[in-house]
Amino acid sequence: MKVRSQQIRRRNTMLRELSELLVDSLKRHGIADEKAINEAEELAFQLHRRWAGITFVFPVKDDLARKRLELHIMEEYDGSNADILVRKYGVTEDWIYSVFRQHQRRRIDKNQIGMDFGDGQ
Repeated sequence: MKVRSQQIRRRNTMLRELSELLVDSLKRHGIADEKAINEAEELAFQLHRRWAGITFVFPVKDDLARKRLELHIMEEYDGSNADILVRKYGVTEDWIYSVFRQHQRRRIDKNQIGMDFGDGQ
């Protein structure tokens, strides 16, 4: 099986991209720029040392990833920015609306007050 040059470039930049994502996350949590860069590069290096030669496959239909994506959608959706979220996360508007409706139903179900009529039900 022949590996295309695009796949090679992507594979070779994976740890750099991971390091950049870590830097952004650390900076959002108040870590100073230089320390965030050093920590991210060290973590990427440690991952390389530990898992060099191992092939990772991230499943497309992963429950944890889907729930995390739903969380991001609910945090960012303001009722008028579905088109922006479609481009940002690569999902459909229908999916965003269904996540929103599902979240509303869960909130309503959680807030329902049971009525006791004394009939044992």
